[in-house]
Amino acid sequence: MLDTGFLVSLMDAREPLHAAAAGWLSRQRQPLWSVPSVLAEAAHFMPGWLRPQLARAASAGLVQVAAPDAAGYGRIAWLLEKYSALSPDWADCELIWLAEVSGVHRIATLDAKDFGVYRILGRKAFDIVWPA
Repeated sequence: MLDTGFLVSLMDAREPLHAAAAGWLSRQRQPLWSVPSVLAEAAHFMPGWLRPQLARAASAGLVQVAAPDAAGYGRIAWLLEKYSALSPDWADCELIWLAEVSGVHRIATLDAKDFGVYRILGRKAFDIVWPA
């Protein structure tokens, strides 16, 4: 799965971790998943001229985007309450939801502090694969 920091680093060549993100991406063979709130958050943190490229990456299927259904939003509400002491952002809880429904536990994120605490279905830790 891809979190905001990875996408911003990948899309913007001026970012300090751009080369690391591009190198990591070139070695991936499995589908790369994310959620709508991560794309929105990444677009917010990148220059406007890069936003169309992010949308094209999703449109071309380079990033598979999974959106919650009604039950998924109920789960996200529960996760926001459970982790309220950490003040999780919406995108984090949406990624936890995605991990729970997809079985994908590997995540590319700069937010190792929080993703080191979050648990998938209350038990399994995330495997933070980038930056390595």
